[in-house]
Amino acid sequence: MLRNKLLDYTNIVRIPLTTGKGFCRYYSKTNINNTSKYKRWFELTKTEKQSFIRAFVDNYKKQYPKSRTNLSLRELSNDMTKFDDSPSVFGIFYNDIWKEVTNTSKSDGSNKHAQGDSRFAHPTFKTLLIDVESKQH
Repeated sequence: MLRNKLLDYTNIVRIPLTTGKGFCRYYSKTNINNTSKYKRWFELTKTEKQSFIRAFVDNYKKQYPKSRTNLSLRELSNDMTKFDDSPSVFGIFYNDIWKEVTNTSKSDGSNKHAQGDSRFAHPTFKTLLIDVESKQH
């Protein structure tokens, strides 16, 4: 499933290894056109990613207060500043929200996302996306 998500956002280039024992895969983000007013996960700075993660964890807890997922999300996000990173698993959530927003705006009614079946269909998740014009660093 994760591999399919990666293929949604990247192009794969197969390059022969110099040893002659197979191929090495390189994932390229250069051919992805973003016509949305929101940035994609790979376009965010580390600060923007951390900001999204904090807001996402809080919002998820408000939307799904009895979910056991809340503890996992909180634990994943706890040490971001200590380790100076942003857990990539949140990129999957970000991109799902991004897809939800872009699919809803382009939908013809046949899309399940447009009908509100997504876990991130609630409007508060859309507010978490980072605008392309955002200047956070």
